[in-house]
Amino acid sequence: MIFAADTEECSLLVFPDALTASVYCDAVDVASSLWRFWDDEGAPLMPAFLVPNERHLFTTTTGVYSLVPVSEGHYEFLWDALRHIRQVIGELPFTDVRAVRDYLVVQCGGQASPA
Repeated sequence: MIFAADTEECSLLVFPDALTASVYCDAVDVASSLWRFWDDEGAPLMPAFLVPNERHLFTTTTGVYSLVPVSEGHYEFLWDALRHIRQVIGELPFTDVRAVRDYLVVQCGGQASPA
């Protein structure tokens, strides 16, 4: 499962897998940091571009990316990012922020936030 936050709309979308997320989240917007991603345990993911976006004079060719675990730097876990989310868009049980928090508590072995 992949969680993706639309940073402009402050909404969280829930996808069954990374491929579905990458099809929905346009690579041009991803490169512009309009999307942030987390895995099913709330750990941050980052896009790794396999084919970069190409900007031309009047058009843009959309690239291809995959989602990989963050290896360095400071990135927020989903648990902490939820304070910025106004709405959750997903199938049951992911219908609101509380449901996502409850899911993360179970995924993290009963801990509210990763150590």
